[in-house]
Amino acid sequence: MLTDLGHLAVIFAFVACLYAALVSLLGAQRNDDRLVQSGRLAAFITFPLVLLGCLGLWYALLTHDFGVKYVANVSSLATPVFFRITALWGAQEGSILFWCLIMSAFVAAAMARDWEAAGDKPLLPYVTATMALVLGFFLFLELFLANAFVRSEFPPQDGRGLNPLLRHPGMIIHPPMLYAGYTGLLVPFAFCIASLATRRSDDLWLRSSRRWTLVGWAFLTAGLLLGARWAHDVLGWGGYWGWDPSENKPLITWLIATPFLHSAMIQEKRGMFKNWNVFLVMLTFASMFFGTAFIRSGLLTSVHAFAASDIGPVFMAALVIILLICAALWISRLDVLRSERQLDSAFSREGIFLVQNVLFLSTAFTVFIGTIFPILSEAISGTKITVGPPFFDQTTGPQLAALVLLMGVAPLLAWGKASYAAVGRQMLAPVGFALLVMVALFLSGARQPVPLLLFGLCAYTLAQTLMEYVRGVRARMLSLNERLPVALIRLAQKNQRRYGGYLVHLGVVLLAIGVIGKGFYGYDTITTPAVKLNDSFTVGNYTFTYRGIRPVPCEFNDCQTVQAMLLVSSASDGRVLDAIFPYRDHYPLQQHTATIPAISGSFNEEVYVILAGWDNNGATASFQVYINPLINWIWVGGIVMLLGFLVSFWKVPERAPAFAPVMRPAGAAAK
Repeated sequence: MLTDLGHLAVIFAFVACLYAALVSLLGAQRNDDRLVQSGRLAAFITFPLVLLGCLGLWYALLTHDFGVKYVANVSSLATPVFFRITALWGAQEGSILFWCLIMSAFVAAAMARDWEAAGDKPLLPYVTATMALVLGFFLFLELFLANAFVRSEFPPQDGRGLNPLLRHPGMIIHPPMLYAGYTGLLVPFAFCIASLATRRSDDLWLRSSRRWTLVGWAFLTAGLLLGARWAHDVLGWGGYWGWDPSENKPLITWLIATPFLHSAMIQEKRGMFKNWNVFLVMLTFASMFFGTAFIRSGLLTSVHAFAASDIGPVFMAALVIILLICAALWISRLDVLRSERQLDSAFSREGIFLVQNVLFLSTAFTVFIGTIFPILSEAISGTKITVGPPFFDQTTGPQLAALVLLMGVAPLLAWGKASYAAVGRQMLAPVGFALLVMVALFLSGARQPVPLLLFGLCAYTLAQTLMEYVRGVRARMLSLNERLPVALIRLAQKNQRRYGGYLVHLGVVLLAIGVIGKGFYGYDTITTPAVKLNDSFTVGNYTFTYRGIRPVPCEFNDCQTVQAMLLVSSASDGRVLDAIFPYRDHYPLQQHTATIPAISGSFNEEVYVILAGWDNNGATASFQVYINPLINWIWVGGIVMLLGFLVSFWKVPERAPAFAPVMRPAGAAAK
């Protein structure tokens, strides 16, 4: 009963979206605020309606209602309660419903804000209509092409169970984070469309949607990091990134949304790049739509892409319509999108930001071409040619290195036109630090020129970014007599956007250090020959002694686990460092085997071992060993990036100014 009620609620949500879009546009045309508010209310109630739909499907999952086809496909009697809950987004139909839930939450939050106080009420009907139409499209997919509530005439006694690859904390949290990132970026798109529709030439839409953009960007960043961690822990890649289409899709969107955050600031401060910002917002939305269409259509092969379906063509048709509408609206508003200032010099802060934006987009385009190349090659030659990681590494690496360098140069440049001499003086200390780092690495045995240069770039940008904090803190300590911790906190409070951004830059540099260490100094995919019981083999600085395999109780009731044991010792002195247990889970129902690595080592050098196979009941076994130097700096860098978002986003209440008491002359009468 509750499941059927949930299905009915989703139908009502779809109708509410259509009503909200129609009535809001009609209210704008007639200048009737009652119609606008009615559309606003209709858009707001989509969230509780879609939530009720999700509750209905959750009820079916928790009660083992295998009469619902979706429940039978993603759960079983042996599936634990937690994974039955997360199975809501475990396959195509449920994931679209969950996508609608998160999108409707953003829609409701946008509708609930105080539009009068924000001063952007003229944008309300067009924001409502845009968001309602996009949400309505996804609800249309859910109801007519990927219905999670369809029932079977002959319910099975048990279900197939959740995909074993999805039984990992990272993968459980990773999709909701990505969905929140994608749907959060709908808000600035809607404000942009509203601004164009009302022919506004100011930056009201940017100021109104800036915090929404930050939220979407932060969720997208967290989703990428969690996906990388899931790939590292579950897929047995030996690393964190394999340039899989499902990874590349959110990365492309991130590479377009990030420069928008920078160029939006230029429009607010200098009145420039108005056309550019409209283009970036539209391109960000289009990249989300396009990537989602290809992954859900089954056209691209991926470790967690969805099966081939009719959704892809509908997605592409909708994308074409959206792009045509956006292009027509944009071209018709070129007269109101003229910049208030011209670019005076390329050697300026706005000039270097423009170069950064171009690099971000060229990197996104490179990843995009590499991702869809199999489809292009098959369409042209009839042969599907897959582009591998070497292509992406060699083409995106130089562009990303240039971006890291420019992050350390941009803060030194003044608006309008910068002085070469002044910038050179400020660069002396960071450049000297970078050279010292490179010399120290060279003397320690790191002789490859490319990673040496890249570490030098990271050292320069790290030092230059930290100097921005040092200058600000020193000024406050001298002028206001504040102590170091107080000066640092109040410096960030005074300009959260600036110093939060610097913290994000520091996180990017730390992440880049991990990428360089893993990419250039790691031992990748070393497959050992069959090792006999109690024999040893050496990889890098480590000796591994095989102690046998054994079956162990599986974490879940629907799998069988075989675990190997290895002793890890120092290759130099034989000292035992750790005992590790790589294992393999076999799921008979799904006919799937998951190879789970054992991870050991130190913070700066990770040891990653996979049980590749065994013979004669474990008399011999073979292993894949990866040595991953500095890989943990990737996770540290990601955390620092998210901390930077919190500093930029979190509103610190302003302290009320202290007023000196007014002294009355003696004998003055009180009024």
